[in-house]
Amino acid sequence: MVRHDRFRVFILIAAFMSGSVALAGAEQSIVTHALGFTVAYRDGAKYVTVAKPWAGAGQRFSYVLYPRGTRKPTGPAGSRFIEIPVRRAVAFSTSYLASIDAIGESRSLVGVDNGAYVNTPSIRARIASGSVRNIAKNGMADIETLIALDVDAIFTFGMGNEWDTYPKMDEAGLPVVMNGDWNEQDPLGRAEWIKFIALFYDREKEANAFFSKTEAEYSRLASLASTAASRPRILVSAPYQGTWAVAGGASYMARFIRDAGGAYLWASDSATGSLVLPVEAVYAAGQAADIWLDPGSALSLAEVRAMDSRFASLPAFVKGAVYNNNARVNPSGANDYFESGAIRPDLVLRDLVSLFHPELVAGPSGVYYQRLR
Repeated sequence: MVRHDRFRVFILIAAFMSGSVALAGAEQSIVTHALGFTVAYRDGAKYVTVAKPWAGAGQRFSYVLYPRGTRKPTGPAGSRFIEIPVRRAVAFSTSYLASIDAIGESRSLVGVDNGAYVNTPSIRARIASGSVRNIAKNGMADIETLIALDVDAIFTFGMGNEWDTYPKMDEAGLPVVMNGDWNEQDPLGRAEWIKFIALFYDREKEANAFFSKTEAEYSRLASLASTAASRPRILVSAPYQGTWAVAGGASYMARFIRDAGGAYLWASDSATGSLVLPVEAVYAAGQAADIWLDPGSALSLAEVRAMDSRFASLPAFVKGAVYNNNARVNPSGANDYFESGAIRPDLVLRDLVSLFHPELVAGPSGVYYQRLR
């Protein structure tokens, strides 16, 4: 019996060293809300697929992640192979920074698009010390700098147009990792991309724990908001260059409003993106709104009035029920709502529930939202 057990241990160790089984006891991630990526664990590797890098994308991006120092496994045609855990990384969107920090891997970051737009304290400290460099040059990725940094992963995104920078990085043979978090219409789905980034660091345990707490609190707040006796009507955004883009009825913002117990003015629309409408049409609809959210970059009611003097007559403006998500900005004006808020939808939802139904939320709120005065 003893000989059998010893032989079995020997076989397991040999199999792991050859890359044929996963490390025993390693925690895995299961994707429950995000629609844009999948992961499968087999033969000692992680097979990751980004199914929706951007809206209408006709291609997928596949990654095979395998333990550093082990034999490179096989994978589907076109796969990118990355040794893990990642030791040196670059991030081209601030929405990834909060995830990297939350799983305890800020020290791995050696480059960002533009450090002026960073809010995450641990990464701002690394920028200040010179440990993290700016990678963008004239609005484009500096390929020479990226090559010199010798990174293991470059977390970036694509829009599917001529402005994408990832093709140049691909041509240079750099380890590009496409992230499609911004396509998720469910706030929890977007937040769950912390698990995607964690896969490259072998930090599933940390990501799972972080997301589970976020998910539980978000669900609790949404359930609480559903008990409200009334639902205030919500107007969003502000005009720009002659038109007014409002969130579609099936969009990320519309989902937040619904879960917070609000009645969105365009809830019946099926668009997941923005609806670009005439200013007059939105202004007319706004006459029915009880609360106005996210009026551009405005920091005061005076700035809202300066956009169009007619706005001062909107009911939400008259009663001072105008709120913006810019309560946390850094000295350069970069908004933390789009950084830490991406992985803390529970805090965003708490803000909104406290605005829509203050009787339901006890204690201080207003992490991302502030009332304009």
